[in-house]
Amino acid sequence: MIDAYLLTFNCARHRVNPETLAPALFDALPKAAAVPDVLAISLQEVAPIAYSFLGGSYLKPYFDRITTTVHLAAHLHSHGSERLEHVATRSLGLTALMIFAKPGFLERIQYIQAAGAGVGLWNMGNKGAVAMRIGVSRQGSDEMLNVTFVAAHLAPHEKEVAARNQNWEDIVRNMVFATDNDSAYSYCDEAPLWASGEAPAGKTGLFHPGSHLFVAGDLNYRTRNEGPGPDAHETYPQPAASDTLPEHFSHLLKTDQLNRERKANHTLHGLEELPIDFPPTYKYSLRKDKNANSSKPEDRWQWATHRYPSWCDRILYLPSPASASKLSPQIYTALPIQATSDHRPVALSVRIDDNALAADAGDIRSNPPFPINAEWKARNDAARRYEIVVGVMSYLVLTNKGKTTIAVVLGAVLATLYLTSWLRR
Repeated sequence: MIDAYLLTFNCARHRVNPETLAPALFDALPKAAAVPDVLAISLQEVAPIAYSFLGGSYLKPYFDRITTTVHLAAHLHSHGSERLEHVATRSLGLTALMIFAKPGFLERIQYIQAAGAGVGLWNMGNKGAVAMRIGVSRQGSDEMLNVTFVAAHLAPHEKEVAARNQNWEDIVRNMVFATDNDSAYSYCDEAPLWASGEAPAGKTGLFHPGSHLFVAGDLNYRTRNEGPGPDAHETYPQPAASDTLPEHFSHLLKTDQLNRERKANHTLHGLEELPIDFPPTYKYSLRKDKNANSSKPEDRWQWATHRYPSWCDRILYLPSPASASKLSPQIYTALPIQATSDHRPVALSVRIDDNALAADAGDIRSNPPFPINAEWKARNDAARRYEIVVGVMSYLVLTNKGKTTIAVVLGAVLATLYLTSWLRR
């Protein structure tokens, strides 16, 4: 049996604070459960756009904060008896996926494949998805179980339901797993594997026979189709401790766009979700309430007034086929509010039978909702070139170091022109 844990967090382009995130990181674990075998963390808006598009060393400080958080969380949860090691990180634009595992489980990982698809402007990764598929050996057997983790970030705003549905279609069509496609990612880093197994042959899509599938991210589906009016915020939910405003938020779930669109088979085809019993995860105000008497953010939720509270941040899974490796979701919850973001982190714990799935179970894995785009690689490579251009321009215009570079270059040019003119005179 494999104990897996998934977390999704929109970082709002800020570095996370390990001291506030780590103590609650494993809030979705069952009582008395050990540190999970494998941890998959989906990150959105991981860093400012310049750093996200340029990638590489510009992103390392942001990922290092996540790694520090994971190490601290494992230490706190196990009282120092267990640890998690970094397995791999992939990012595409502003979206990233990080995988960690216990040392013993790391030895069972036979291969890693990655895939990504941007769905933003010019197919860039300001919105999109990045994924990793791992092959896990079964102890005492030659069988191998495949597990696919996807980090996604779809189009924003209440009215853009059709755009989010189209984003999902574009992801399914253009997300192709291959072992030789690292040029598409802005950050690519993985630990050496103890064993080297054989990855699935050829190019495979998101829905793949023999693989479990998890999708976690800021899917951006809202609870209303239009933005709120000027007085709507007066009815936004508050914690039970507040006796001034309604404490319940279940009425908002009745108009949740994702539930509606999934039931209509318009998006996230075949995927399921545990019941939601936690507060909306977006949009919290980053401004401190000067009138608040408590420093604890859970005492009163500071909502942004220009957005309806919504469950933008979700984790879904593809249920197991009949008579196959069993997948058992455990706990699904939101973590405490983080001062660095207007989103709450969301987590899911799940147990996975490590028996291999059938190569053709006859479900959606063998009959995906959309075919693979034959031009997927050319599309992704072109988008990466656009990202580099936009990243350089953003760096020069939006960052202090970039502005300093421009000033130095302009100063040098002007000095050269002046010196040339003086010499001619």
